[in-house]
Amino acid sequence: MDCYTSWCGPCKDMTNNVFPLEVCGTFFNANFVNVKFDMEKGEGLEIAKRYAVSVYPTFLILDPDGNEINRVIGSDKAESFIEKVKIAMDPANSPKAKYETYVNNKSSENLFAYINSLRSSYKNAELNTFINDVFFSLKPAEKYNETIWGSLISPTGAMSNSNSEIFRYVITNRFEAEKFITKSKIDDHLLKTFKVYFMRYISGNLPQDLLPAYERNLVCANALFSGEFGMEYLLKMANLKDKNQMDELFRMLDYRTISRGNSLDMEMIEKSFSENRNLNPEQKLLVAKYFEGKQAVLTRDAEYAKRSAERLNATAK
Repeated sequence: MDCYTSWCGPCKDMTNNVFPLEVCGTFFNANFVNVKFDMEKGEGLEIAKRYAVSVYPTFLILDPDGNEINRVIGSDKAESFIEKVKIAMDPANSPKAKYETYVNNKSSENLFAYINSLRSSYKNAELNTFINDVFFSLKPAEKYNETIWGSLISPTGAMSNSNSEIFRYVITNRFEAEKFITKSKIDDHLLKTFKVYFMRYISGNLPQDLLPAYERNLVCANALFSGEFGMEYLLKMANLKDKNQMDELFRMLDYRTISRGNSLDMEMIEKSFSENRNLNPEQKLLVAKYFEGKQAVLTRDAEYAKRSAERLNATAK
């Protein structure tokens, strides 16, 4: 089953350039009853819900009763795509089979094989539930293995949620983690998670269940990243938001100052304003004026770069 959407570029590539090839027709027509559904229309909406399809294209391999055997994610060249499907056709390679193998023998190898099968299938809900269930029973070498760490720091993973038990555990046990993952990698992810948290707080888009973590995150972020430009800027903005000092907050929307930070700093600071759902008309004009000023600066910089390149190319001939 080809699970696609009308706006998905890789879906269109498979439909227009891969599936019409003879090698694909021969293989898929011999092995499957092939169907396709738009996941945003008609019965596709229920299919997406039933099979938890969240990325496109997703290709489901189902038994005659509609039970999922396995899935293949994403577009590919014809030959390599067929090889992926052949592997996925074997029930022994399904996440379900990998899980049963792990239950029967809880070795590190089986643990990582099951997690990788969930990751490659984009079964994020199952993956997060499983890791949350087993994390605290694992040996340190397993907790911080790149397979589990990669799952934890994904956008939907526990390390991207500052309110999760695993996130709090890693902060409390940083020295344990640093035996297996470099301090810089841990700090980079903690920093990003805190910045996203405070951006969402400032913009008014923080879920209610995360609000109680505000004071704790404030203390942790200050302790871990005191003096870091973007963190310091966001914490000051959060403090002004907390005190409802909105005039002072909007005075911090200054491109020349904000551009001193890195790309993540700029993104988080700008989104604190641009994604704020509670802006009044006057504040919307202030945000619009900021982006107009940014556009003017970037246009001048681009024109200067273009003139410099043209001059140097001309004198090099």
